[in-house]
Amino acid sequence: MITIRPAILADLPQLVALDQAIFGSYGAAESPVVIGARLAVFPNGCVVLQETTPEPVTPLLLGYLTTEKWASVREPALDEDPHLTHNPAGTILNITTLAVALQQQQRGLGARLLAHAIALAQQEKCTQIILETAWAERFYQQHDFIKVGERWQRNILLHIMSYIVSNDV
Repeated sequence: MITIRPAILADLPQLVALDQAIFGSYGAAESPVVIGARLAVFPNGCVVLQETTPEPVTPLLLGYLTTEKWASVREPALDEDPHLTHNPAGTILNITTLAVALQQQQRGLGARLLAHAIALAQQEKCTQIILETAWAERFYQQHDFIKVGERWQRNILLHIMSYIVSNDV
């Protein structure tokens, strides 16, 4: 069974390894320090996707989601320090990372993480979700995100995507 659970500091080595495996090939992997800071600054906004097994072994993480809240809309950037950017009272949810292990993609797991992010935005009374992506523009458009801009960082073209949150739940 595949479950989503809160991320904990003990997950950090697997998160860093996933980030490197997924984003490292084109230069978008983020600093382990920044990933760890996201867990510390906004723990409610960080979850992992794991397959639970009957055996008492450490489950392998299949993917993860990290987020932070902002006071206003702006363009995201790689390796931003969440100690400086996260605002607990913010109404904009920034998806800082949504990642699914390469061998686990095309199974609907990214959609599960994205649905979790949307539910989190509603729970946190956010009005908008913003993110940047190099390769998953179509995925986000299939889930009602719209492209609102693009920019270059580390010689990578990043598409800025936005989603208006319906809080009529």
